[in-house]
Amino acid sequence: MNHHYRDTRKIDPTRGPLLGDKTPNDNDRIEIGPTQLAFGEWQAAGLELPDLHAMRAYRLERLTRHIVDRGYGGLLMFDPLNIRYATDSTNMQLWNTHNPFRACLVCADGYMVLWDYKNSPFLADHNPLVREVRTGFDLFYFDRGDKVGSAAHRVTGEVEDLINAHGGGNKRLAVDKIMLHGLRALEARGFEVMEGEEVTEKARSVKGPDEIKAMRCAVNACEASVQAMEDFARARIPQGGISEDDVWAVLHAENIRRGGEWIETRLLASGPRTNPWFQECGPRITQNNEILAFDTDLVGSYGICVDISRTWWIGDEPPRPDMIYAMQHAHEHIMTNMEMLKPGVMIPELTANTHVLDDKFQKLKYGCLMHGVGLCDEWPLVAYPDKAVEGAYDYALEPGMVLCVEALVGEEGGDFSIKLEDQVLITEDGYENLISYPYDPRLMGTA
Repeated sequence: MNHHYRDTRKIDPTRGPLLGDKTPNDNDRIEIGPTQLAFGEWQAAGLELPDLHAMRAYRLERLTRHIVDRGYGGLLMFDPLNIRYATDSTNMQLWNTHNPFRACLVCADGYMVLWDYKNSPFLADHNPLVREVRTGFDLFYFDRGDKVGSAAHRVTGEVEDLINAHGGGNKRLAVDKIMLHGLRALEARGFEVMEGEEVTEKARSVKGPDEIKAMRCAVNACEASVQAMEDFARARIPQGGISEDDVWAVLHAENIRRGGEWIETRLLASGPRTNPWFQECGPRITQNNEILAFDTDLVGSYGICVDISRTWWIGDEPPRPDMIYAMQHAHEHIMTNMEMLKPGVMIPELTANTHVLDDKFQKLKYGCLMHGVGLCDEWPLVAYPDKAVEGAYDYALEPGMVLCVEALVGEEGGDFSIKLEDQVLITEDGYENLISYPYDPRLMGTA
């Protein structure tokens, strides 16, 4: 009998039973992940793939250690990104953000239980660290109606049993984003509900070796997607008839083509819609000889967020001198602030020693100097001096943290803004800018 590659049903038949990230090379597998396009680009770039088994074990160890260090019996999570961190599984992520049907309990001894959608208990089967899959934590009104309280009573009884068995009966329970009836039911059972987001944000803030490898891959995929968007914009905008949405759709499509997942915002704007910033992209027809600015906020390969911003000048005429100055000033802002990054630096020091934007740019400056990033925008936040709250972020930077360094430069009442942002890894002795995507040379005044 002849053997054919088609009979093995591989994602890539040349790779054997396992892909480079140690996941099954099965074309029909349930677990989502990068595509052949992404794997090919990463190989060409010489990137080392993450070992996803090691990454999952690292994350569970981080969560468990933070639970034990605080003297909690366990951590109960509802935030889809926290559940992704704990289980490395997904299930209708965006729908779950407003219809929270998933929950995950990590007990003090590391025993992990996932409550999932009743018709999809198999979505975490690829991760043996998930010891049980149950159902019943869908405590939103659409799903439970006027009996949501009784459902909450039942399922919190399961939590109580699990904490008795795997948390030493310790009823100090960290919880992140629970529905009202769930909270009341836990408290009725004698649980002291602690701040779960403090636990998860701190646990997620320091990336392990395989998370950093995964992020490098995600950055590469994001930059390839941004390049496709830039190529489209530069080729089509001068011809007319192209909307902001047409441009933004290219980034979405290219992200998905590489196994990325979604984009959290719609922050692309053109011309006068770049000022004030935070106008979402829409049907405006982009014009030749205008600014085009965007912020990716992209959840990409391996569920890793790549949060970068660029501003382009698109047209056959040169940009105005005030645009070039604003671009150079924004670039100086993020590069100068980046130089402060190293282990041991206290977050308030970053605030106090920031590069200072010109007075005319102060009113519209960005909401923060820097922020953490991993599976999404994460802790910590580095505030500008006039927005800093004493005691809110009295922590030192650590190796393995990743920070996005931001700049928004525009004048109140102006007709443009410059948005720039790079993603930076804190290393053992300093920092590494993970982003290699170039800044527009015409706006930088170098072309």
